[in-house]
Amino acid sequence: MNSDDRALVKEIFNAGVGLPEGERSEFVRLRADGNQAVEKEVLSLLGYHQEETLLESGAALIGTVAEGVSSVPPESIEIETSAEIEPNLILQEVWKENSRTLRRRLIAISLVLATLISISMLRLFTFKYAALGYGFRVYAFVVTLGSAWCLYRIRDLSLKQIRLIELAVMSSVAVLAIVVNLRLMIDAAVRGDAVMLIAANHWNHMVWALLILIYGTFMPNTWQRAAWILFPASLMPYWVTMCAELIDPQVNFLMDQDEMGIPIPLTLIAAGVSVFAAHLIHDARLGAIQARYLSQYRIIRQIGSGGMGKVFEAEHLLLKRPCAIKLIRPELTVGQSALQRFQQEVRASARLTHPNTIEIYDYGLTEDETFFYAMELLPGANLSDLVKSSGPLPPERAVHFLIQICGALREAHSAGLVHRDIKPANIFATQRGGICDFSKLLDFGLVKQFEYQSDRHKKHVVEGTPRYMAPEQILSPAVFDPRSDLYSLGCVGYYLLTGQTAFDGSSSLAIMQSQVNAKPVPPSTHRADLPSDLEAVIMRCLEKDPMQRFQTAKALQEALSGCGVGGLWSEKDAERAFGALEHAGEALD
Repeated sequence: MNSDDRALVKEIFNAGVGLPEGERSEFVRLRADGNQAVEKEVLSLLGYHQEETLLESGAALIGTVAEGVSSVPPESIEIETSAEIEPNLILQEVWKENSRTLRRRLIAISLVLATLISISMLRLFTFKYAALGYGFRVYAFVVTLGSAWCLYRIRDLSLKQIRLIELAVMSSVAVLAIVVNLRLMIDAAVRGDAVMLIAANHWNHMVWALLILIYGTFMPNTWQRAAWILFPASLMPYWVTMCAELIDPQVNFLMDQDEMGIPIPLTLIAAGVSVFAAHLIHDARLGAIQARYLSQYRIIRQIGSGGMGKVFEAEHLLLKRPCAIKLIRPELTVGQSALQRFQQEVRASARLTHPNTIEIYDYGLTEDETFFYAMELLPGANLSDLVKSSGPLPPERAVHFLIQICGALREAHSAGLVHRDIKPANIFATQRGGICDFSKLLDFGLVKQFEYQSDRHKKHVVEGTPRYMAPEQILSPAVFDPRSDLYSLGCVGYYLLTGQTAFDGSSSLAIMQSQVNAKPVPPSTHRADLPSDLEAVIMRCLEKDPMQRFQTAKALQEALSGCGVGGLWSEKDAERAFGALEHAGEALD
């Protein structure tokens, strides 16, 4: 496909992306005017925007691309941030179990409450005070019994819907308790019965303490949610007493005759105990789910996220070896073919033995059909965070990192693998064997075997991070070329040296258009002291035509080594620069 064809692809795509799905094929066929390569390429790009892809925000781009400007920030589709709308995979399982537990317990509690309320209404014929708040008793009875029926009959309720039913049940009982307690205290005040008033006040505190304990220990909650609900509830009996005093001043006079009062704030103690119990129960449930989730691995904490899934610090239960676990997003592994693809790619990545490539220990499929793989845990920071914290790197240090990554790519490319997502966030500055500023190439989640391309005529989606994607990754996503990795590495070098990306824009689409059409500004524009020979190497990496770039990672590695600053980053320099990261903790991805 020549430059004219690419320009035609761009023109037809921009014109057709806003059309309804049923009109696109005919529109593209007419505009392509018999050029099947252009027609196929445009339909592939339009299909990418129609489906949910790794770029996450395709649907949002469709609505604005016709005007040439997207309101979606470019960061929203980059792999390091695109997964932020996804819930924590393990916590998601907690919420599922919470839904099941909440449903069962709420049914039981609703039935018990409905029974107690019905008994209190029947006592109307034997106990005169049973008539207090009779209408509210009927209301609470209908709500609790109706809630139990809904929870039992409707099986596909979401957690949010179950929580709303929980709110209805508990609020109806709370309103009933307030009305009955208030009526008892007012009636005692009218009668001038101090004993009855004091007993009603004590009963008021005991009822609320009991409700708080029941809710806190039986309803699955995080401690934050339990505290938000229960501590305000612990003040309700005091609020009821204040309301009674405002209605009838006699209440205050009779309450003064209670010399003992309520020395222990029962409801506050009940709220504190319930919040602590909710915390213990939630942690226990989370620990049980984690153990079931990854069998032989113990999850310690989440340390990163990406477009493919979440990364956790973990420990092998038998070997006691620390590692990093990556859980692949479940929707990406739907179907046997998808699972086989992930297994093949992880196996291919595991074959790589270069010291500058992340080492993969293990992979598997959990009982919940979540694909995961375990890899080495690295101290240090990725190059994106390094530049953000310390600014552009010295040319000697930047070249030091780039040369190491070239070594990792040499092995990968010789094995028939293309990374396709080279970016600063996927290059880690760590320490290995006492050697500082030792770089590791991470996240082969988008790796492809370019030697097997029998499926290149199938529909493909654009995958990667726009600011670091080669033009051919955007125009021909079915083609896996090792030179695309060298282009991306040139974008990385540009960023390390200047703190700026080679291409930017107001939207993801604008950035991709720049990658295809715009000529990059020389890095010396941002940094006057940049060596000219190093700038020439970076600019050659950023050539639009793959034939004009370095053809192999070895050639790029030799060119970088041949620069005047190549090999000048000494061990002492590395130790001094890496010292600032020693206390940053362990992080990944």
